[in-house]
Amino acid sequence: LGRPASQLNVKKARKDIFSQELGYTAESNPFGDNALTDKFEWKKRNEYLQAAGLYKKGSKETELDRIQSKVREIHQVKKRRDEREVERRLLEQQRAEHDRERHDELFDEWLGAEDKFHLDNAKARSLIRIEQGRERPVDLCVKEIAIADGQEFDDMTILETPPFELFTGVGLKEAEDMLADIEVNLKSDKEHRDFWKAMLFACQEAVEAKQREQSGGSGFGAGVAEGVVSEIHELLSSKSKLELEDMLTEIKGNLQKGGAGMDTQFFEAVAAKIPLFVAQAEISSWHQRAQAKVDVWLKAQQGASKAAAPRPSPPPAKAESASEGEWDDLPGAGPPPGAAAGGLSPELEPLSVLEEQGGDGACSPALEPLANYSGQDLLDPEEDERIMRQVRQTLIDAFRLTTGAGGSTDAASSSAGLDRSHEESMVAAERARGMEQGEVAFNAAGKGQADEFHGEVSLPSRQYEWEDKYKPRKPRFFNRVKTGYEWNKYNQTHYDHDNPPPKRVQGYKFNIFYPDLIDKTKAPTYYLEKDPGTDETVILRFHAGPPYEDVAFKIVNCEWNVSHKFGFRVVFDRGVLQLYFNFKRWRYRR
Repeated sequence: LGRPASQLNVKKARKDIFSQELGYTAESNPFGDNALTDKFEWKKRNEYLQAAGLYKKGSKETELDRIQSKVREIHQVKKRRDEREVERRLLEQQRAEHDRERHDELFDEWLGAEDKFHLDNAKARSLIRIEQGRERPVDLCVKEIAIADGQEFDDMTILETPPFELFTGVGLKEAEDMLADIEVNLKSDKEHRDFWKAMLFACQEAVEAKQREQSGGSGFGAGVAEGVVSEIHELLSSKSKLELEDMLTEIKGNLQKGGAGMDTQFFEAVAAKIPLFVAQAEISSWHQRAQAKVDVWLKAQQGASKAAAPRPSPPPAKAESASEGEWDDLPGAGPPPGAAAGGLSPELEPLSVLEEQGGDGACSPALEPLANYSGQDLLDPEEDERIMRQVRQTLIDAFRLTTGAGGSTDAASSSAGLDRSHEESMVAAERARGMEQGEVAFNAAGKGQADEFHGEVSLPSRQYEWEDKYKPRKPRFFNRVKTGYEWNKYNQTHYDHDNPPPKRVQGYKFNIFYPDLIDKTKAPTYYLEKDPGTDETVILRFHAGPPYEDVAFKIVNCEWNVSHKFGFRVVFDRGVLQLYFNFKRWRYRR
């Protein structure tokens, strides 16, 4: 009330500027300050300046300019803050995109590594089945592709005909099983996708053809007479892949154009079969590549065998003939009697002179024709040698019968001969029992090094005390190894059924056959030996009496579960030693 009008105008102007520019009032502001629009006065400072004679009161215009400059500064600060916020958002967006791209790259690498892992496992399973003699038809296709890519094996045998001909010689059930195996390889082997697509198409066509044959339909399809089916097959089989594609394009063009007298049903049936022959041409090209690699490998092996064969030693060089003058220095000058005029060797006399001196029978007898003898009187050298070996073996077995096991008839009869047909029948009977879920054969010789070596171990040869009475022999066996997944807490957390954890060995089943054991009152034994190369595996050794040698296998070094409730079994009955055991399962607990 007592203030001048200029001060009231400045105060009102400040309130208007705060309200219009910033949207703040003394009653409404985010700071809760009721004196927000009042001017701040530094009273102590002004008193000191006034005491020093330096205080100068500002004018109304100066005060308004200062207020407006502060408001402009506030707007600039807000603007910079908004710009920094936009920059921060852009930076976060760019960082997120970069992380997303990096994650996608890592994910693609992980997918590639996973596909390669599954492909390598599928190839390894195929090669193991081939090595153990239980291969599937698709396993031979996998081996053929590997050979076509330049990989070499100890056995380079491949199919004599292209793989698509496998479908013609099997039944409907076998063809459907092959179809499932091909689909698995199509998913895992992306490098040879064209080959597996062709195999899948050919197998599907074979399954459909067999289903039509069972239902009494035509194998080629409707619209084609049975009399020209063979001609169509011969025509399409002689074409290459490009020629078949051109023919399909031409047939489709003619079908679209149409025409009077055109057998549309016939050409549609032929066009529907051309993709099958395109697939067969693709498979045949892979087969030809593999066959060419096999031929090159065989030639190299033949060349290496010829180079390794011992070469005949060259004949000794002939000594230079001595001249007649060399004999002059010797006592009794002249060449020795019988020497030729130009050298040391005597003159070669004709064969007729020797025949006259020796008479009849001095040399080998004359070769008479076969017509002079009947076929019953002639002996084949190989057959004669086989009979001699059989007679020799019979005499050896007879000697063992009289001397083996202290002259005991029962013991001798149990070791008679080396006829192992009984053992083979026992192995065949055990093999016919088949495999349970998760079991595979464990009969091949071990391969690899250190931790990767599993299987039969070659033992060093040794001398036995009974070797003079019985011939040492290696026992037959048929073993199984059980593998599976361990769904413990850790694996349940990090894996699922679509991405399962690695398989681990869960147990073994050993069947060692001793049908000709001399002393059947002493059962064979087994014991574990430490593996000198690694602690991950141990050597399981089986020992029996005469006439059997020891046999050993390298297995995983885990603690056995010797409870009969969990499948432990060790029995020797009827000449068969059975050792079945599973490993203990460890629980993860917090």
